[in-house]
Amino acid sequence: CSRPGTVGLNTETDSTMTRLLTAAILAVALLVVNADDDYSAEFEKLDSRLDGITSRIHNLVAKIDSRVDPETIRKAHSLEERVIKLEGNQCGKREFQCGSKDPQCVPALFVCDGVKDCRNGHDEDNCDLPTNVGAQFDGHTITHSCNNHRPDTLGFEITKVRRDPYFQTVAFVRANVHLSYTDATKSFALHLPTTGYYNFGVRKLVLLPTNEERLIIVCDFDGYNFDRCQGSVKRESTLEVCSTVLFVRKQNDE
Repeated sequence: CSRPGTVGLNTETDSTMTRLLTAAILAVALLVVNADDDYSAEFEKLDSRLDGITSRIHNLVAKIDSRVDPETIRKAHSLEERVIKLEGNQCGKREFQCGSKDPQCVPALFVCDGVKDCRNGHDEDNCDLPTNVGAQFDGHTITHSCNNHRPDTLGFEITKVRRDPYFQTVAFVRANVHLSYTDATKSFALHLPTTGYYNFGVRKLVLLPTNEERLIIVCDFDGYNFDRCQGSVKRESTLEVCSTVLFVRKQNDE
């Protein structure tokens, strides 16, 4: 189905194209009915022109459709969110920026709770969960100083989700963290069960420590691109970031 706001435009575009084609065809038909055989060459010219008009109309419709394509819009919003994150949004750490030409900050805990708190209703616009059951993400380590074992692979899989109907802004999850690394003598592969939560107000997944090293995995989504998130690994005691990771959704994840 179409995204809200695109149905009317697509219908109007199709209707316009149909009217143009119908008018052109009727014009040619009238000429054929009222003309003699001597005008066959003119008919061929008109037929060629009609083909050209049809082609241009289809190209125009394709350009319009590309501008309202949901995937194109999603990518544009995702890029906008990255810019906002770099520049800042004038809201506090635990606040949500409503956006638009009339900026407004609301408490992050009000986001996706079923009630529109932003004047533009943006706090209830993007409430799909990017970490549903079965979601798998592979990590690409960028920096690492948490310990002496830089991971060869790091990823996680969501195994269970619970969302309280009376506290919709947070989804509680269970997950398995997959980790492998190699030392001087052999390779290790670990599969560590853990718990955590996804906070819609800050668009963040947090996976709690899985072993004695007490490391927290955090993944920041932008609210539009559900296929990647900016990850970090933090020490539980100080919340110091000791590793940065780019997590990307596995392609076979549906």
